[in-house]
Amino acid sequence: MRNISESARKYLSVLNLPLEIPTFDYLERICHAHLNTFPFENISKLLYFRDRNRIGFDIPPFDIFVENHIEYHFGGTCYALNSSFKRLLTEIGFECYHIMLGKEHMGIIVIVDQERVYVDCGAAAPFFKPVRFESDHQNVSQFGKDEVHLLPVRPQNYEYQYIRYVQGKQNGKAWEFNSTKACQVSDFTEAIIKSNQPGSSFMTILRCQRWQTGKNRSVSLVNNKFGIRYADGQTSVTTLKSTEEIQAVIAEEFMLPKLPVSEAIAVLKQLNVDIFSESV
Repeated sequence: MRNISESARKYLSVLNLPLEIPTFDYLERICHAHLNTFPFENISKLLYFRDRNRIGFDIPPFDIFVENHIEYHFGGTCYALNSSFKRLLTEIGFECYHIMLGKEHMGIIVIVDQERVYVDCGAAAPFFKPVRFESDHQNVSQFGKDEVHLLPVRPQNYEYQYIRYVQGKQNGKAWEFNSTKACQVSDFTEAIIKSNQPGSSFMTILRCQRWQTGKNRSVSLVNNKFGIRYADGQTSVTTLKSTEEIQAVIAEEFMLPKLPVSEAIAVLKQLNVDIFSESV
């Protein structure tokens, strides 16, 4: 069996998966486990920003990413999640590389059985399995009324488009990408720096999302709004009135009791963001 680092072994242990030979089936199980384990959240991002002069990084190195999940239940946004996910896949023997979507989002292409497939655990999107977007132009990654389509634009030039729909309406930007244009993490430096500036998207909000497919639902926190989306399309939203209520929901509903939410709320307050304000 392949030799992997201690951090990669811990990573697989967190996912509750053994080390296996790289196959499409194994990749699918990794994707599913990852979305159900690591939250999409900016709590860690805010704390890394607070501590940036001491720690010296914007995105955690692989070993720190793993240790901080174990100790604090950290996940991250796309750069932290997908950079570490790609490193794990490489260590266990998958042939893969990063791609850039819309000049900002970091995705991953994995080559399995001589086919390029798309994986992504950093978009809070329902990518529970690799997407065979080049051979299946009707592909859809779906949970309830949350759908992501990877559509051909100029497939002869390997150009595609990522479009997400929630409740039938486009959600966010449509991102174009070239499936053969491999990128390094360093190619995202400008986008990463921009994303860490006060006033940028994930520096003006409190955000946490986790898939719980065993319960047929997804739980989401946007500032002080706690939402649940079920596989059958039903949704519910509850307004939380205090930091203590948010901490309790993160612990009891998200099952992430170690996540230091109150510290992130304090960072936002220092950045003049009041998550309890109706105007946010």
